Amino acid sequence: MSAPIFQMREYTMNEVNPLCQILKILHRKPCSQVELCEQLGFSKSHMHKLVSNLVTPGIIKRSDSQEYEQEQGRPRQKLTITYNLQYCSVLVIHTSWKFRAYLLAYGLTEEIAYKDLPQTDSASVFIKELNDCIDEFTKLYLSDKKSILSIVIATQATIEQGENGIMYRNNLLKDENITFAKKLREAIGIRCFVYNYAYGHMLSLLHAKDLNTDNAMVLSCGEGSVALGIFLNNQLLLGRNNSFPECSHLPFKYGFEKSLGEFGEHTKEALLFAINAIAPIYNINHVILAGSCFDNHLNIIYQASLELKEQKDPLLQKILLEYRGQEIEQHFLELVYLSFDSLVEVLNPQMQKRNLEDLVKSMEAY
Repeated sequence: MSAPIFQMREYTMNEVNPLCQILKILHRKPCSQVELCEQLGFSKSHMHKLVSNLVTPGIIKRSDSQEYEQEQGRPRQKLTITYNLQYCSVLVIHTSWKFRAYLLAYGLTEEIAYKDLPQTDSASVFIKELNDCIDEFTKLYLSDKKSILSIVIATQATIEQGENGIMYRNNLLKDENITFAKKLREAIGIRCFVYNYAYGHMLSLLHAKDLNTDNAMVLSCGEGSVALGIFLNNQLLLGRNNSFPECSHLPFKYGFEKSLGEFGEHTKEALLFAINAIAPIYNINHVILAGSCFDNHLNIIYQASLELKEQKDPLLQKILLEYRGQEIEQHFLELVYLSFDSLVEVLNPQMQKRNLEDLVKSMEAY
């Protein structure tokens, strides 16, 4: 009887390889194999095979942990990402106050190195400066440029997020309607993923354990810019092709971004305008204020909440205003996790290839 023919399955971004799912869970929080089964809905035997595919090449490791006590009294093994310089990513923070590149190794949330880059208004100069920086990182810290598998850019832009989308405009670059990530990849030779800088802030709020994100609007205001986020059913809404929501053009008569980007005469009015315009559309009952704009003006939030209670619409009367501040460390950590996610996407074809090779070996043994 001839051996059966197996076809390797291709996974799209919307239907992630199970190995990628496991890695994206573990680099945020180490956990046991049993917990992975509970989160992903796989059987213990299937999960064991998947985990073995990651343990064998050294991408993850098993270690006994006293955190988990089974009925027999034996410690349950915890799975963690293995710190590995073979899998590196470069995270670039590109804002009006910082243009810095970080060299990251998969499994290590602290950077290996960083370098500040000169601000520029040209995408081509941006790409050249970053390419030179990556060459310097390679020379000083790595044996081969091929160890850098991905680049993640967090910038202040209206953009279709990911590696193929259009950057319509950028607060810092004069270039418009360009496929920025694609241009970076073509010039540097490394897969590149571009996100709005505020996306990391939204993710940090979404994952905060002490925050209700079931039905909320987020306004991240400060440093001259405004970002809007909508949380529904504990998920962040994005636009077409993963576009980050663009709110700066909301028709507020004194300028929406100008009034909320920095505290000023019309800040409270702009806040109430946004709530009145958006909350009824999504039936929002919770507004989260983040960023630096209200740091020294908490009384304005209180005044706005009193004015909402005087509205005729019962929905607006019941809205809860909550102040969160900047939370810069957690914001940065989420951008690091995005870099790790990009590494996982790049590793995906390699893991598929290894799975097929293992399958062929098992068939030959049979």
